[in-house]
Parts: sequence; C-alpha cells; structure tokens
Amino acid sequence: MLTAMRSDRDELWEINAGWWQQGFTDGADPEYVEQIVPMAAERLKGLDRVLDIGTGEGQLARLATATGSTGVIGVDPTLAQVEVATRKGGEAHYLRAEAATLPFADASFDGVLACLVFEHISAMDEAIAEVSRVLKPGGRFLFFLNHPLLQTPGSGWIDDHIIDEQYWRIGPYLTEADEIEEVEKNVFIPFVH
Repeated sequence: MLTAMRSDRDELWEINAGWWQQGFTDGADPEYVEQIVPMAAERLKGLDRVLDIGTGEGQLARLATATGSTGVIGVDPTLAQVEVATRKGGEAHYLRAEAATLPFADASFDGVLACLVFEHISAMDEAIAEVSRVLKPGGRFLFFLNHPLLQTPGSGWIDDHIIDEQYWRIGPYLTEADEIEEVEKNVFIPFVH
C-alpha cells in the first residue's frame, strides 16, 4: 500500500509540475520574490558547496550560484522539474533524488537549502537525518517552511456575505495528516501537516 501511495504522490507531482513552475518561479509570486529570495540570497553568501533539496525548476539553485557558490546541486524527485531546471541552465547541476535517500557522501555540503518542500515530504524524519548526514560540521541548513496556519486543510479566505466581510479561516493544524489537497481547480498536491 505504501508503494502505491508513494507512486500516486509522485505521479501527482509529475502531472502538476507546470502548476508550480507557473505560480512560484521567475517572479510569478511576489511574496516569494520579495521575502524568500532575499533571505535565501543573504544566507547563501559564503557557502561554496550547496545542495538545494526540492529544487523544482532550479530557481534557488541558480540564486546560489549567483551569490558565489561554485558547487551547487539541485535535487528533486520529479523528473518534470529536473528537466526544466536543466533546460534553464546556469552553473548548478540537477538530478532526480528523494530527500530521504540523498545520493551523496557524508559531509559533502557547506549548506543545504530546503525551501517550501518539507511540507510535502512523508518521510520527514529520514529527510532531516539525510540533511544532517550530508551537511559538513558547522554547515548551514536553510529551512524555509510555510506556517501551518497557512497550509492546513480547511484554511483559507472566507467571503462571508451575511456580515459582508472577508476573513481567514484556520483549519485544524495540531493534528498530523498526510493528505492530497486540491490547491487550485483540478490541481492536486501532496501535503504533510
């Protein structure tokens, strides 16, 4: 059953890779550009070898090379993402790999970057252990994660026409869940809460 579930989750990412690329890269999401990119750029400075876990189409891996990192590798379990990252070029190298089973030697990287990816990883404990294993002693782990209040099932904007007000409803976020969510009409993405 776990293999079938993993296969279904992987298939959803392959199918919906274009949704991510259109909505979150190359300036498409102002919050991402205005908040995350500058924080990442500042914290990547001075790191030579960088691993970008869940690289997607490689936006932050390319940013790492732009800040002076010379040994940048982006990994993503989704072939559709790795292919686009490779086409977009830059100095980074890309390969298909799962965060829970990284194909690198111990202490290989000065920095590991994981941006908006851990909320999609079922094997979170194993992935964190892998980050620890491949990160050099004293290395830097850049871990960007959406607050659970923004990502939990049942959270979202409510247009209350009775009181003529819009407000943010908060779904239950202290209960662990591993779910497939419809993030946009006919776009289903795996989330771990």
